Amino acid sequence: MEEYNDTMKYWDNIFGQANIYDPRKVIKIQKIEDGISWLVKDSKSIIDFGCGNGAVLLRSLYKGIDYGYGIDISNNAIKIANKIIRELNLENKVDLICGGIGKLNEIDNNFFESAILFNILDNLEPEDSINLIKQIHRIVKPNGKILLKLNPYITAEERKEYNFIEISQEFYKEESGLYLWNLTEDKVHEIISPYFIIERYEIIEFKEFNTINRMYYLRNK
Repeated sequence: MEEYNDTMKYWDNIFGQANIYDPRKVIKIQKIEDGISWLVKDSKSIIDFGCGNGAVLLRSLYKGIDYGYGIDISNNAIKIANKIIRELNLENKVDLICGGIGKLNEIDNNFFESAILFNILDNLEPEDSINLIKQIHRIVKPNGKILLKLNPYITAEERKEYNFIEISQEFYKEESGLYLWNLTEDKVHEIISPYFIIERYEIIEFKEFNTINRMYYLRNK
């Protein structure tokens, strides 16, 4: 976990200043709300690795999930989520834990029916990302659903605008302390196709940040 110390500090700082939210309200970005609707249909349990303050995980509870389990590296993020859980009396429907990929080893095979991976797969060291894919494949039931969201691919021209430290090919550390595994579409398909089937692909616009995310509707093989 030491290799993620800067990542923990970054997110603890971000969530240390974050506001409380209401997961009963519709998420403003419609494509994310629609993605959650797809994810929870015919699913009763869900795991969110990299759950942050629980916004997507807790929203899924109000859209039909019976039980949710979240893992995040930021203690401040977990504190926010737990505060909301207590205020809304959701203690019997969700469990949260602060930690990393090692926590997934404690979960039985085929335990969950669905999973959320939002902006986590490409913010880990590549070997950890591959391990995460394998772990989610193991703990989600066959034919279970996974909603995967990734950062955009940053071209060489665009990278000139960022103060990235190149660690290896297409793998960087940002000035913020976050890692970025800069995944092309071909590379995304290469690493996920042995384990998941892509059912749908969406581009999500974040106009206030002048950026996009890529979102994949996946089925576990």
